Amino acid sequence: MGRAGKLFIPAAAVAALFTVSGCSQDEPAAEASPSELAHYTAAPGTATPTQSPTTAAPAECVKTSGMSVEQLTDYLKELRSGSGEYRSRGLTLDSSGLNFTPEATRRPCEAVTVKLARYWVDVEKTREATAVSPARYEYDYTLIDVTSHKAGPKDGRVPDTAPPGGADCQGTVSVVYLGEDIPVRSLPYDLELTDTTAPVPVEVDGDGVLSAIYVSPVGVESC
Repeated sequence: MGRAGKLFIPAAAVAALFTVSGCSQDEPAAEASPSELAHYTAAPGTATPTQSPTTAAPAECVKTSGMSVEQLTDYLKELRSGSGEYRSRGLTLDSSGLNFTPEATRRPCEAVTVKLARYWVDVEKTREATAVSPARYEYDYTLIDVTSHKAGPKDGRVPDTAPPGGADCQGTVSVVYLGEDIPVRSLPYDLELTDTTAPVPVEVDGDGVLSAIYVSPVGVESC
């Protein structure tokens, strides 16, 4: 548990929408190959049957079980989403929690374990808005919990990872990462108070950070 230094933040409006996926389940690792890229066989389709048996084309996957924290972090940061959106990532946090939706190639052969840290953001108004200046607020971070979760190798949402909802004068920040725990001083100092509780992505300092989101408090005008 820790507390960040007090900072002033403006009131602004930010909203974001995110895509929700299905449930994530663990799956045994595929048989290793001599190279870094192993292969697994996709499940046969259930669409149009054929007269003769066919074998599904193998897809590439990456063995992650022997990777160091630094190697796994770099791999997950470079793992792109199957959505095809520019700079999208295959492992990320959104309004439903931790989602795993990587591109078809270079996905992990086995589930990967990551940490999820969640924080309360307590907000207090220190100056009312005037005709020439906005209201001023200060806030403090308080750690809620740190948990470990497995994501993949199948696509889907990891259960029990949804961000805590905001409350009166209290928002939340959630961070997915690998390695050492996140010090409070690394948490974002430029959060915006918004008129919506939809999570928005934020930047958190740290080599092992994979994704982070912020939920604004509700009723900030009364804080």
